Amino acid sequence: MYRYQKGELVPAEFPLPPEDELEVVVNDRVLVRLAYTPGAEAALGLGYLWNQGFFDRLDEVAWAYDPARRRFCLQASRVPEAEVGLRSSACASGLSYGRRPLRPLPEAAVDPELPFLLLRRLQQAARLYRRTRGVHAAALFDLAGNLLLHFEDVGRHNALDRLAGAALLEGLNGPFALAATGRFSREMAEKAIHLGAVVAATRTGATDRAVRLARAFGLTVVAYVRPGSYRVYAHPERLSRSSGRLTLAKTRSPNRSRTEAQER
Repeated sequence: MYRYQKGELVPAEFPLPPEDELEVVVNDRVLVRLAYTPGAEAALGLGYLWNQGFFDRLDEVAWAYDPARRRFCLQASRVPEAEVGLRSSACASGLSYGRRPLRPLPEAAVDPELPFLLLRRLQQAARLYRRTRGVHAAALFDLAGNLLLHFEDVGRHNALDRLAGAALLEGLNGPFALAATGRFSREMAEKAIHLGAVVAATRTGATDRAVRLARAFGLTVVAYVRPGSYRVYAHPERLSRSSGRLTLAKTRSPNRSRTEAQER
């Protein structure tokens, strides 16, 4: 390995994020191989298949993980058909096998300072990212900002699937707050809603389809969280102070160069 600096290639060593393949088997048939960061395979396998609509409760299925073969096996009574022609933005080829029905999220007010706390605690927990700069992170919190679950993975979708699987295994129930490092796409919004997260905060942006879905089902989407500021793309009314709701300021033209500089 080398580092290029001051016109020269200098020998150097850099830690790399580990990557492997998890084989997911449903009813004795290989369903998919997920590119992932090794660890917490049960949470990843269960969360992936739960988000794809293979089951609702753990007592509906039987599962096992074979560490020697990196194989996660599930026995399920229902197997959704693959959605022909739909390639998502997920890292593991992006083929969807089904979609869980989405339900409107409950009303729950949160402090407008909460997104800052979520991203700060997410960054504090992201040890693998600090070492390698090559993974995504996602974390689940209660609405007071207490960290419940945290995962890092080479795939941002995997990180959310792990949260779902671990929440199932630990019997956690929302409403939750969610923080993530990656782009917030429609699939990420779907998984956040499935989890029962009423607030989703990310340090990057969100897509138009994600925002439309969030508005339809009551998810507050907070993006480009930076010290002292963030963008709210959906349901700003959820943000409140203990003394009452925040007053929404009148729209005005921002200082473009200053705003963009703060968000980089």
